[in-house]
Amino acid sequence: MAKPMLVTLPFVMLLLDYWPLRRIPDFEFRIPNLARLTLEKWPFFLLTTVSCVVTFVAQRHGEAVMALQQFPLNLRVVNALISYEQYLAKMIWPWPLAVFYPLPNHLSWIHQAMASTVVAVLGILSWLAWRTRRPCPYLLVGWLWFLGTLVPVIGLVQIGSAALADRYSYFPLVGLFIVVAFGARDLTRRFRFPKMAAAVAAALALVACLVLTENQLRYWHDSKSLFAHALTVTSDNVIAHIDYGVALEHEGLFAKALTQYREAARLDPDDEVEHFDIGNLLEKTGKPEEALPELLQAVRLNPKAPSAHNVLGIVLVELGRFDEAMSEFAGAARLDPAYPWPYFQMGKALLGQGRDAEAIDKLREALRINPDNYQILAYVARVLAANEKPGVRDGQTALVYAVKANVLSDGTLPFVLDALGMACAETGRFDDAQEAIKRAIKIATVAGMKQDVASLQQRLRLYQNHQPWRESFLSTNTLPVDLPQN
Repeated sequence: MAKPMLVTLPFVMLLLDYWPLRRIPDFEFRIPNLARLTLEKWPFFLLTTVSCVVTFVAQRHGEAVMALQQFPLNLRVVNALISYEQYLAKMIWPWPLAVFYPLPNHLSWIHQAMASTVVAVLGILSWLAWRTRRPCPYLLVGWLWFLGTLVPVIGLVQIGSAALADRYSYFPLVGLFIVVAFGARDLTRRFRFPKMAAAVAAALALVACLVLTENQLRYWHDSKSLFAHALTVTSDNVIAHIDYGVALEHEGLFAKALTQYREAARLDPDDEVEHFDIGNLLEKTGKPEEALPELLQAVRLNPKAPSAHNVLGIVLVELGRFDEAMSEFAGAARLDPAYPWPYFQMGKALLGQGRDAEAIDKLREALRINPDNYQILAYVARVLAANEKPGVRDGQTALVYAVKANVLSDGTLPFVLDALGMACAETGRFDDAQEAIKRAIKIATVAGMKQDVASLQQRLRLYQNHQPWRESFLSTNTLPVDLPQN
């Protein structure tokens, strides 16, 4: 109960001391009484203080805390006031709901007018709750519960770029539901509504909630549905455009994904993420010339992003600019020593240059950093098992890597099974090689990977004739689609 969302819990306990515990009669602010009640909650105050500090430091270290220069105080106050109105409105009628609501990037007269109206409404409701505290103490407790518990997440200390988040309201809305529940009870008693009528009304309200929940669940079916819906009910939503693009890219809808990334870049041209996504996708689709300026822009905007340097290096290799590429890979490795992909890409580039001994060293370094990465394990096994240069091949080591990769991937990936078949054949275990390649062919056939199936069948014929597979790594080979490069 000391999690960041509940840092206001000790204050909620003080509200409960007023009602229903009635330890503070009619809000009589007697210092000794309040001091005693506050002191008894010191463990919670201590825990929540520590939680606040740790959370703030962690978020600031992760560069999630927005500076005042990025999001000025006046904009924060206006957004906080509008958020109160939004949370209250969504509690009454939960629509439109989105996984992410973007921050406004400027103050329009409409925002200022809304904020002024919200101040007036909140003031009136607070006054009414105070005036009715004697006959209906739950009104004041529930209302202050709602107002107070939203303070940590209302955006005065802005974490990330969300204007508000529906998930933050689960605890604050308890206060409003207290008002509704006890208010309905008192109204039923005062106007002598039949108990059956009250029960039917409550049942209808619950049924409406169930129907609305079922409707929302349709959008949470997958990432594509979720972020497409967010774009429908919000505007200028950069995050939703990016994540919708990622979902489309995962489904192989590259042209549509690129459209989403470009729209995000149009809305926020000074963010490196959009330029990286565009450049990365263009590289994947075989357009290194178009990818290059986007990745250069991503690196310029955020020179500390290792993945941007890494993909830029991949593009430079494809454009034949080897020395520049190696410099980018080295830079990515310096920025994040725990990031294996720069060494992996350096190894690939060196193989393409015929510098196999250096390449193997780089590939082994990638494995040292991440020894359980089945993608890298499978590729290194392939190099050690199938390289046409006898001095490079090491069948036993290749077999160890391939077996481990296959175990880590649960024996379900064709490119891993392919590498396992190569390693088995290199060590003279042709029956095992045939078994592995047949499983790979079966999985690839079901997945519709026709080109891969043809290559796998070619290797199967070799293994049936007790011949290992050989290939050259001097030219850049196309990596299996399962194998990420950054």
